[in-house]
Amino acid sequence: MSKYRAWLVYDREARERNRDYIELHRQVGEKFGIEFKLVDPDRLDYKDLDRPDFAIVRSIRPEFSREIEKNGIPVFNNSTVARICNDKYKTLQYIKKMDPEIPTIPSSLIGIEDLTPKFLRDHPGQVVKAVDGHGGQEVFRTEEDFSLIKEAMGQSQIIVQPFIQGPGKDVRVYVLGREMIGAIERTSLDGFRSNFSLGGSVREISLNKAQKDLVNRVIACFDFGLVGIDFILDQENNFVLSEIEDVVGARMLYKCRPDIDLLERYFSFIIEKILH
Repeated sequence: MSKYRAWLVYDREARERNRDYIELHRQVGEKFGIEFKLVDPDRLDYKDLDRPDFAIVRSIRPEFSREIEKNGIPVFNNSTVARICNDKYKTLQYIKKMDPEIPTIPSSLIGIEDLTPKFLRDHPGQVVKAVDGHGGQEVFRTEEDFSLIKEAMGQSQIIVQPFIQGPGKDVRVYVLGREMIGAIERTSLDGFRSNFSLGGSVREISLNKAQKDLVNRVIACFDFGLVGIDFILDQENNFVLSEIEDVVGARMLYKCRPDIDLLERYFSFIIEKILH
């Protein structure tokens, strides 16, 4: 008999491509006495009497996380992390407020209505990103084709940043609670976008003391569950904070560390958290 009942929240679009990962949650959950119920955030009745002991939200829905928290259900990641970290501009502004000494990419915010061919011409050598983009699909240099950029951005607000000259690499640090569980270096194939899903190469690296100290300073600003903290490397190979992934993908980590028991560690963390 299960000791814990949990919701695993995926929207319909993401369910099919994450079928194996969903099944892995169920299989690993059985070892911990966790029974997962797959929940569609668009079809949930908040008055559902089958209230879980906790919810893992694998859908980018900060407002949904907040709503189920209001119903007394612990959520991982919590709604504050979801609200801040699913907006690239909010993330950097929050970090600057909490710890101004953490190096971040200088950023400005514009509305989609301000994205014009003239704006791109007036900002050469810069990068534009959808504030709510994921997987590198909504990241462009200002020299790229306007129509492609405009279409990719949809109705999102846009963050504008200088292009960081460096080795064409970034590092994702996987964090569970306050613990660093792995650091994966991603190398771009085209010198710009280094996302694994877009074909970048990956390898595990060890962080030096200064890098670990910087990661710990970012961790201290939040109450994380499981996230990925992304840093760009500048010309001196220093870490510059880029963004934080709330609904973080684990494919890179599993590829570089097939031995890692990520979900086992995550479920142990959650159970300890809800019991205390």
